[in-house]
This record gives sequence, structure tokens and C-alpha cells, in this order.
Amino acid sequence: MKLSLSDPLRQTILIAFVLSAAGIPVQILGGWGYPAIPPGMVITLVGALAALVTNRWAAAISLLTGGFILFGFFASGDIAHLAGTENALVTVGKWLQLVAIVVGTVAAAASLARPPARRSAGVGS
Repeated sequence: MKLSLSDPLRQTILIAFVLSAAGIPVQILGGWGYPAIPPGMVITLVGALAALVTNRWAAAISLLTGGFILFGFFASGDIAHLAGTENALVTVGKWLQLVAIVVGTVAAAASLARPPARRSAGVGS
């Protein structure tokens, strides 16, 4: 498996998903209840790791994990906590998680939507 970060969209996916995952420990520091190993953080980090794989379709894993986390964010009612109903750390963690996962998911969709890179013919071909 070849790993690469030369693609700006893949860089965006990786950084955004890692930042989104970092929002969970911020919420924990603010007193928000999470299990010992937060599933949302694990899922988000899987999406981040997929950005390292050079296969064109690896971004689909990031897109699916981002969509899953976004669905969970709205389905669980976390959207209500963006208005500052909790303490500052929880609110900042929720905003960080949401904004970063949206950015990463959009980057994953853009990575999949663009045409595949053309391979140049080798010398002597």
C-alpha cells in the first residue's frame, strides 16, 4: 500500500478529520460524557487514515465516515449544544468537531468528483 500526502485535497481531509477527532477530548475536558474509547473519535480517525492511501477511491471511506459522523451529530441532537448551552469547552469542542468534519467531508467529495489524474507515458513506450 502506497501512502502519499502530495494531494492538497487529501491533506485537507487528513487535517480536518484529525481536528474533528480532537474536538472529542476537548468536550471530555469540559465534562461531556463519553465512553473510555469514544466511537466517534475512532470512526473519524479511520476516515483520516484513509486520506493517506493513494488509491483514488480511498477518499470514499473518508466521505462515508464523514457522512456517518454528520448524521450522528444531527440525529443525536448535538446541534442544540452549538448555541452554548454547556460550558465553553464543550461548546468549543462541538464546534470544532462539526466544522472540521464538514470541511473534511466536502474535501473527500471533491477528491472523488474530480477527473482521475492522467498517467504520463513512460520513456520508450
